[in-house]
Amino acid sequence: MTGFAFHKLPAPFPRWMGPFSPGRGNHSGFHVRGGKLGTWIQNGSGQSFWWVRGADSLVDCVERHWSGGRVLLLPNGFVVKPLQRDHDVGVRALIGHFTGSLLLKAADGSTFDLRSPGELKEGAHWPGPSTTGLECVIGQDGSLSCRWYHPTDWGRDETICLLRGPDSRLAEGFRVARLGENGGRVRITASGHIITNRRENHGGWDARYVGWASPESWKDWEQWIKNN
Repeated sequence: MTGFAFHKLPAPFPRWMGPFSPGRGNHSGFHVRGGKLGTWIQNGSGQSFWWVRGADSLVDCVERHWSGGRVLLLPNGFVVKPLQRDHDVGVRALIGHFTGSLLLKAADGSTFDLRSPGELKEGAHWPGPSTTGLECVIGQDGSLSCRWYHPTDWGRDETICLLRGPDSRLAEGFRVARLGENGGRVRITASGHIITNRRENHGGWDARYVGWASPESWKDWEQWIKNN
């Protein structure tokens, strides 16, 4: 297993014009807080903050330039920082890329490897963080598309793009995870594992495993880098 490593781009950081999904609430996605990179996990007693081992260089970059906040780790390895100050609201910067495995450490000392979460079958409960990753829509053929926007002088510009073509394996995995449904929202985690939320009989939601897409399968994302 290769440990997590962050490779910073030189400032000024280029603008990221590509796939992106905003945070849902104040406790979703990866955040830099308290000198650590981590995410919140829902458990029986509430929420706890699981942090990523070996992410000091990423934490240092985010704290140095923005004092903390959310970062999005994309499945191709890009690290994107959404900006929230004054006229920059809605703008995103590409600050670098990561390699290796994200090893999350819980408050009780246990660990979870986002790259190797264990032998999970399609439809199995997802034991890791359920609010991180890129939100996409999976079609009945297993294709993955994403919708995002950018602020403009006259409002905002929306983009819808097919990111990955048909994949029968993912299509079947989604049908198993969502009990026969043919399409809907999924999240592609930083290591390529794909999950979806399913409503359970008790009325709540549970994250279910769909399948995996190799980081190498996300092609030509350099087209969305806009240098200053």
